[in-house]
Amino acid sequence: MKLDAPGITLDLPPGWEAEVDGGSGEAGPDAPRVRTPRTHIANFPLPPTRGDYGSFAVEQMQRGHALICLLEESGDAAGSRLHGHDGIPRLAVGDFAADAMQRPRAGQSGAQAFFRVGGRAFVLYVVLSDRLDRAGQVAEVNRVLAGVTIHP
Repeated sequence: MKLDAPGITLDLPPGWEAEVDGGSGEAGPDAPRVRTPRTHIANFPLPPTRGDYGSFAVEQMQRGHALICLLEESGDAAGSRLHGHDGIPRLAVGDFAADAMQRPRAGQSGAQAFFRVGGRAFVLYVVLSDRLDRAGQVAEVNRVLAGVTIHP
């Protein structure tokens, strides 16, 4: 499946789906709400309502499921040390841990990475549903990430 959205192209393997939208954004006490694009990619049906980091989706995950969240951050973040990695990172089994979950759930593990592409800053957040087959799930997630192109 191929999905072209403003600023991002996804070439997904069979069994995966994705949605790109404007995200929910965050507002600071003295700052207006900033909406930045978010992309959710999963190998299970995405619920129509989801939080940026996959709330309402992770609760529906079953064995073998994976959720990939690509969240764009404000433009000034691209120059930060936190987002110093150029290009979409590839993940390793050791990057995943139960305590990396936004909200821990039995059997699930998560990983988070920060990066930049062409002056754009992103957070990559991935949830795996099966700690027993993390190697297979991580390989599949990296295969999906290899089909993601972010345009400057």
